Formats: sequence, structure tokens, C-alpha cells
Amino acid sequence: MRVGRPLHLFRVHLFRAREPHPVAESTAVGSSGAVGPSAGGRGPRVGLRSAAVLSAFALLAVFGSAPEAGAGACDGGSADSEPEGRPYEPGSEQLDPSQQKYEARTTINANGQRERCECTAGRIWHWGMSPDAIASLKAAMDGKEALAFHNYGQFGVPPEQVPVQARTIWFRSTWRSRDEQVCLRAVFGSGAARPGTSKHEWGLAVDLEDWGPRSYGVDAGFLRANGWCSTVRSEPWHFEYRPQLQRLGQAGRCIK
Repeated sequence: MRVGRPLHLFRVHLFRAREPHPVAESTAVGSSGAVGPSAGGRGPRVGLRSAAVLSAFALLAVFGSAPEAGAGACDGGSADSEPEGRPYEPGSEQLDPSQQKYEARTTINANGQRERCECTAGRIWHWGMSPDAIASLKAAMDGKEALAFHNYGQFGVPPEQVPVQARTIWFRSTWRSRDEQVCLRAVFGSGAARPGTSKHEWGLAVDLEDWGPRSYGVDAGFLRANGWCSTVRSEPWHFEYRPQLQRLGQAGRCIK
């Protein structure tokens, strides 16, 4: 596996989100999209045994060389792009990989390509997300890291040498602003949620980057083990944080 390729820069989009201040407490979102305090615990952690059925060869295949897929489809239409060159927050390279894995940016335009709808801006994945959702996604990454240690270890690779890319769950899109959702609705019509109703705007939905066949369902499996649910049959990359949505009476039906 090649490492150390220079990170690509994000292009400027037509709609740049007005960033919210990071939330310090749990949030609840009403049917109008308004955010307010809500109680809630952290999502359940996932252990190594939840993914033990995956072979070491399968995980290495996910992060091995493969034809590079475009990161341009804002609807998630191209899956499993090359892990190399995906961006982390500037300065995060100074962190230990066990912490840097939490510093990934959303992958839209990660290869320097313009997304076809030009609606959404790249940002660190947890910006604007519900604190409970953030905790559950970090737990999912911890589970993926444990699996990587196990599988790379079978090839004699010590934990400290496991690349950070193999520990990270990558997201194409997480929180979105209302302006971004307005743009998506204009481009995709009924294929995008009405502004104010999208769970992305509420900080309770994510779009996976690695959801296709080459990923072997690794990332999706760790999300499901930590409270996330696929709810849109035509969008296998889209997941919503079910525990908080259930408390709000807004949880959709889970799709296997």
C-alpha cells in the first residue's frame, strides 16, 4: 500500500455553508428542523468480534491499490474511491494515528474534481453533528481500528504501523446547511429531501464514502453496530442515527 501522497485541496463551491458553532451538549431537532437540548447517551461501542467474520485479506483489499473512482457525484453514485489522498484536517498529521483518524474531512472533491451538483462544501466530518452522533461514530472508528490491528497483525504488522487510512471511516457528506439542501433540492428535485426536513441538516445523517462492493460492508457494519440505520433503499450510502431520531419520533424504517 502506498502512503504519503500529497493531500488534494478542496475546490470552492457555489454554496458555502454558514458554519454553526460546535455544539457542546446533546441536541434535539423538531419537525421544523429547530435544534434544542435533549438528553441521550453515547452510542454503543463495537468490539472486534462483531466483525471477526471478515478475513485479513478482505480488509487489506479495501486499502490496497485499485482503480480510482471519482469523488464527483454528490448523490453518492461513485463508491469506494482510492483511500490515498483523502484529506484530513490541516495540522492533524502531528497527531497519533489513533487520534488523527477522527480528523478526516468529508470526501466530496477529495480528488480535486468538481462535484456535478456543486452544492456542498467540504468540512471536517463532525462539524455541526449531534454530540451523541459524534460519540457513536467515533466508537465505530475505534471498532474499525481494532479490526485493522487484528488483520494487519496477521501479516506481522505491529499496531503502531497500521496506516491511519485503515482506521478511518470516511464520509462523503455529514451535516449540511439549509442553503446546501436548497441547492440539492433544486438539482435533484424529489430525489433530495425538502429543506428543513433532511436529517443531514439536523446533524443526524451521514453519507458513507465506502459503501460499494470493494468495501465488503466493513464501514456500514460498524455504523449499524453503533446505532446507525440505512433508511433509503435507493441510497445505500445514506445512514441515520436511530437512537436520537427514535426519541424525537422521527426514526424511519431500517433497511437491511
